[in-house]
This record gives sequence, C-alpha cells and structure tokens, in this order.
Amino acid sequence: MQTNFFKQIAGLETPGTFKLAVTLTENGKITVSEMFTAACGDKAVSRIVPLTLSGTAEELDEQFFTQITAPAQQVAGLISNMEGHLKSVAEAKAASKMEQDRKAAAKSATAKKDSDHEMPDAKAEKKRAYEEALKSIAELKAACKYEEGLALLPGEREYPDKAAELGKLRAELELGREQLKQIRLF
Repeated sequence: MQTNFFKQIAGLETPGTFKLAVTLTENGKITVSEMFTAACGDKAVSRIVPLTLSGTAEELDEQFFTQITAPAQQVAGLISNMEGHLKSVAEAKAASKMEQDRKAAAKSATAKKDSDHEMPDAKAEKKRAYEEALKSIAELKAACKYEEGLALLPGEREYPDKAAELGKLRAELELGREQLKQIRLF
C-alpha cells in the first residue's frame, strides 16, 4: 500500500509543525484535529485553536488536504508576520534615541558609582532606610513585638510625605500592644 500523505504535507510549503490527533468513533467516523504551529515569540499564537474535521475514511481521504491547505497557510503567514513584527520592534527600540540615551545614562551612572569621591544620593539613602525600617517593623508586628516595632518607627517629621502611613502604622502597633496587654492580664 502506497500513500502520498507526506508528499502532500511537503507540498503545503509551510515550515513548521503539524500536530494531528485522529479519533475513531463507534459509528465508523473519524475525527481529525489538526494544529499547525511554528516558533514565535508572541504569546497570541497560543490562542489559535486546532482545525477539526470529521467524516468517513473515504471523505477524509478525498478532502483532508483541500480543507487544511488554506488555514495552514494563513496560520503560517500570521506567525511569520508576528515574528517579523516582534523583530522589527526590537530593532527599532535598540536604534531609538531614547534607548541610546538610556544606555548612555546607564554607562554614566556606572562610571559615577566607580568613582570613590562621589557622595551617595541622600534621597535614595533615606528611602532605603525608610523601607528597611518598615520591613523590620512588619516582621516585629507579625511576631507580636509591638513595643519594639514602635521603637523602630520613623518620625513623621523626618518623613512628612509619609505622615499618614506612619500615623496609621503607629495606631496599629499601639492597638496591638494594648490587646497583648489585655491578653496577658487573663
């Protein structure tokens, strides 16, 4: 027995992967689920659903390739276009003035970091200290060590833009401290 199935697949001239699932039903019909895929960096490709054909063996022998040719070529063209689009966007980004400026700024910043006589950015240091204090307070709060958390709480004068957040945190810690005292009384 000789078939020309693979010659017809090759004749589609669509580089990629054909995934076929063949299901035989009880009434003698066959259902074929065909999915064409190709490598593409765009996740939208995963939204393409398989093409499903059903019929007798004779019907599928006669019409399978006429039914899948156009959809497979459309999918191949779409994937090729998507991949080409993604590459062109990446190339345009790399060539853009903003990207060049960003790279130059990053290079400049690296050079400044390497310089020993450069003072650290006070604003960044203050922000880092604030974030570390809040992290420590959160850990202490989780361990029900409210008194220690209150001791670490930064002053609202020191961080006027964070006054509301600090006030709320102070209230939470004081409430927790009072509740813990009440529990210890019992």
